[in-house]
Amino acid sequence: MCNHAYTADYGSLPRSMGKRCPYPEFFRSLAAAAPGGMEPPALPVDRQGACLFHSGDLDWKRANDLPGAFLRLVGLLDEHGTERHYDFAEFVFAGAEPTAGSRPADPLLRIADTTFQKQAHFTAARFADRVEMECVRFPGGLELDGAAFARNLTVTDTYINGAGMSRARFERTWFVRVEIDSYALFDGARFTGTSNGGYAVNFQDTIFRGLTNFSGAVFELRDDSTAAFERTRFEEFTDFRGTRFNCHTEFRFVTFADVTDFIDTAFELVGSSARYVGAGAEFTGITVPATGVLTFRSSDAGRKLFSHDVEMTFIEKELAGTVYFENVNLTGFVNGSRNRLMELAREGRVQIGTGCIKYRLQTPVRTVLAEEGNAPLVVELCQTFANYFTGSQGLNLGVEIVARDQTRASFFYYSDEDISEAEFLERLAQAERGLWNLLTLGSHEQVLALASGDGAGVPAASESAVINAVDGLSALLGTFFRVGARIALGRWREDDTRALLGAIRFNETGFDLRAGALHRTLVARYTQSTLIGLNRLQNAQLLPIAAPGKVRILFLGANSMSEPMDLEKELSRIERSLRLGKEAERLELKQVWAATVDTLMQAMLDQSPAYVHFSGHGVEAGIVLRDEAGEPRLVPGEALASLFELFRDTVRCVVLNACYSAAQGHAIRRHVPHVIGMSARIPDAAAVAFSTGFYAAIGAGKDVPFAFRMGKARVHMEDAGGEDLLTLL
Repeated sequence: MCNHAYTADYGSLPRSMGKRCPYPEFFRSLAAAAPGGMEPPALPVDRQGACLFHSGDLDWKRANDLPGAFLRLVGLLDEHGTERHYDFAEFVFAGAEPTAGSRPADPLLRIADTTFQKQAHFTAARFADRVEMECVRFPGGLELDGAAFARNLTVTDTYINGAGMSRARFERTWFVRVEIDSYALFDGARFTGTSNGGYAVNFQDTIFRGLTNFSGAVFELRDDSTAAFERTRFEEFTDFRGTRFNCHTEFRFVTFADVTDFIDTAFELVGSSARYVGAGAEFTGITVPATGVLTFRSSDAGRKLFSHDVEMTFIEKELAGTVYFENVNLTGFVNGSRNRLMELAREGRVQIGTGCIKYRLQTPVRTVLAEEGNAPLVVELCQTFANYFTGSQGLNLGVEIVARDQTRASFFYYSDEDISEAEFLERLAQAERGLWNLLTLGSHEQVLALASGDGAGVPAASESAVINAVDGLSALLGTFFRVGARIALGRWREDDTRALLGAIRFNETGFDLRAGALHRTLVARYTQSTLIGLNRLQNAQLLPIAAPGKVRILFLGANSMSEPMDLEKELSRIERSLRLGKEAERLELKQVWAATVDTLMQAMLDQSPAYVHFSGHGVEAGIVLRDEAGEPRLVPGEALASLFELFRDTVRCVVLNACYSAAQGHAIRRHVPHVIGMSARIPDAAAVAFSTGFYAAIGAGKDVPFAFRMGKARVHMEDAGGEDLLTLL
């Protein structure tokens, strides 16, 4: 009778908590059935009452030839067992007694040329000595969940149809020429050991044909030992999520044929003292076929993947799948690997996503918004700044565009120079100040002396400074000429200038003042007939440009006979506000009264307004115009939106000064940068007060958001009520 009671509840596994070892009863049944004269098989029991398989007395187990007894047990279970599986849960394995001439400390449990016909459960088993499996087949599967190997495990030329090794503990482990079908579960497993500078863990020439899970596994090897996957093939989904490689790690000539995730995987070093100090991982000769998706990603943007040197190369003729990086520290890659990755990314063969640190020094990604197709000018200024920085600071600076369309640009600056991050940021701030200082000189001033007073040439030490300043300023002039044309045509406002300046913003103090000053400089020097030049002679030769075009405001009035409003008073206030503003000469007010669908559409075609102001009645279903007979006609918001879609390149703002017009404004906003509406019924006095304040700001050259706040302030100051109903969309 074996007194071993199982210590854990294994759920659906063979044994549950509290049940006794079944093998004494099994052997008694065999003895009872044995023919007369045949010695029945026996099950030895130690002094503590534990059977040969569960006893903890290793010397006694070796003396009783545990390896031989175990293989005999497998044969008996194949012949007489009624279970569909082998139950080796909580077995304690010891090797055979050392033979003559072998080292006493090297007992070995060797299983060779054996087939386990059923699913073999070694759940929570303990292997006290070295284990070798050679030419073993597990067609029913091998379950080693929670098993512990105190010494080396070597598995060679073996087939396993489903391997469950979750939470197992391995000490110096080799899998060589092993085929694993169905699944291979190593989640939560722990690999330890040492090999004096060699491979302490090695999966070599091994094929994983099913789901493979190393998530949460820990490779914590001692000394300078290595965990390696050599010439290994992963054919189905493979998960290294949260795996910890606290050692030198190699993936050499590995094929990732399906989705493989290295997500939140840790490649670190502990206790390494020799040749691999500073080396985290080597991915050498990696193959990703067309079916493969190989991902390296950290889910925490503040904790990048890879903290040590990494080497990564691909067999490029077989790089047909997807390789994706996100929140990865690519600066830890050795130069050859990183440079080639950048080339592959430019070729579109690998994808370097958000949050990746590609360079030794790198600013955070900036996103600058610019309306009406002005984003290319932002990118142009970024490149100008990078060139000026390189010339003025004597250090390389690049700019990488992460994403760009006509209304926004996302980018960052980078450098691989050997300087600290603090010095890098200070140099950026110096370059910004230097670049903008070039713009403080008027056209009557000499920017640089190209010759000394006695006619001698520029000193050699100053030549680079001269060329750099001229290059930087001329590049800026090209950008500002294009900005000036947009200002003249009403396609550029002060908030666009602020966004442009934000592209090279490294000095926080006085930013708003600099942005305002720059916009005034642009208006004064790049939209008039006099332009800034490098010196008086050059400036005199510049051709004048055309005067700025008129910015038209279309006023649409649609009064009601039953509920008349004082639209004439509102128009009078608008005219006066515009007339008193400094931009009065550039603004032109056009009027359409008793507006109908026909007169509205004709005015849009004839005037091409930048601002459209409707004043009249509105309901939740639309605004009220007139028909040919002078009767009210409801125009829904979607109908208005379809009209303004045709004029999206010219209309800057639509003001619906009518009750309940915010609902229509949402539809129009899909096509127009700014729409102002009312969320409910608004008093006439409030509508007039808002128009007065709004157009006073427009007349002063302010942008729409500022003008909207000015209009609300006017309503508040006149105590007209309803300022909370005004909505800027």
